[in-house]
Amino acid sequence: MSPDPTTCARQDLHYLPSDLPVFSCKECGLVIALQDELCSKGFTGGSGKAFLMNSTVNTNLGKQDERRLLTGKHTCADLLCASCGSSLGWKYIKTPTAEQKYKENRFILEQAKVVKENNW
Repeated sequence: MSPDPTTCARQDLHYLPSDLPVFSCKECGLVIALQDELCSKGFTGGSGKAFLMNSTVNTNLGKQDERRLLTGKHTCADLLCASCGSSLGWKYIKTPTAEQKYKENRFILEQAKVVKENNW
């Protein structure tokens, strides 16, 4: 059975070691991403600073749409907390140029919508 294209891969939290640094949903505290999956801190989201991430856990995707961002027109989908439904950022589905391809299938986490937990 192929995965539902509207959701991200989920990971059973029981298998995440409790001492790993993570990002959690600011609204409900659910773990959203491992800090090791951080690609860049140099991005901007709708609410200010944002992180480019390789992957997320415990998230769902909203409907895909075309968005005019600082670097051009991108196909994106909203990134939502799987527990409380809060908007956390977005996933890049398709980018306009070859120079932007590194963003495809990566995620934007808005800094104002997550909590950084070091757990060590």
